[in-house]
Amino acid sequence: MHTVTNYFLVNLAVADILVAVFCLPMTLLDNLFSGWPFGAILCKATPYLQGVSVCASVNTLAAIAIDRYLAICYTLQFKISSTVSRVIIVSTWIFALLVMIPWAVFYRQIPHSNVFVCFPDWPDVETGKAFFLAAIFLCCYTIPLLLIILCYILIGLRVWNRDSPGLCDKSQVIMKSKIKVVKMLVVVVLLFGLSWLPIYTIQLCVYFIPNLESTTLLNQVIVPIAQWLGLANSGTNPVIYCFFSNKFQQSLKNMIMCQKKRYSGEQRNATTKYMTVEYASGQVTMSVKKSAARSDDPI
Repeated sequence: MHTVTNYFLVNLAVADILVAVFCLPMTLLDNLFSGWPFGAILCKATPYLQGVSVCASVNTLAAIAIDRYLAICYTLQFKISSTVSRVIIVSTWIFALLVMIPWAVFYRQIPHSNVFVCFPDWPDVETGKAFFLAAIFLCCYTIPLLLIILCYILIGLRVWNRDSPGLCDKSQVIMKSKIKVVKMLVVVVLLFGLSWLPIYTIQLCVYFIPNLESTTLLNQVIVPIAQWLGLANSGTNPVIYCFFSNKFQQSLKNMIMCQKKRYSGEQRNATTKYMTVEYASGQVTMSVKKSAARSDDPI
């Protein structure tokens, strides 16, 4: 289980946990109550942490797509090491923390109609539009998703062309396992993109269509549904991993049953009169039988 892809998946799980802990309760309470009764600190922290976790998620998915593309299309030439994967993971979080700083600065608890509301108080409307387009919509959603789609299209073309140079018969077993991983990740990416698309579309319309924000139907029905659709994406990834990954299922079962997993990869044994050949995790071991070593039979 200690692979580069699994490192990225663990990082994605951490981002999903942040969404569940910091965003789900506050979003539910905000939809149930009028205004923002949770104070100025949470008004700044809640949108900031939600933006950081979502930005880290989509950039982690982009890193996974690049890792799978290099592993399948350039198996021998390029390989992301564990050290490089950790650097990439740290970089995704640093980028997410930095790019969301304006939300932590400009989100304020503002009085409105005898209640307080939590809203970004930009110096001017154009600044809010520019930040949303450049930092949120492009850097944390559109560009990573386009990169992910491009990587998986190239992977699909590579896998479809079975007779490409470098794909020998012995590599087909490995290729099948990689294809299964790719299918799982494609489903994750599609669900992520479709889950967050409605809320991003609504925000684009609010920024560029005058007086749309004051619509009652939008604020009381459409926006809450779009928010919960996006946040629900954090709960779908574990289900997808369990459905597609046999190793994940076995490891989860062993963890729940408090059993130590004794997995050493594919194992094959071949026994003759004089020796035993064992294959495990890419290593071949040959051992000579003691009875054969003491035998005086002529060869």
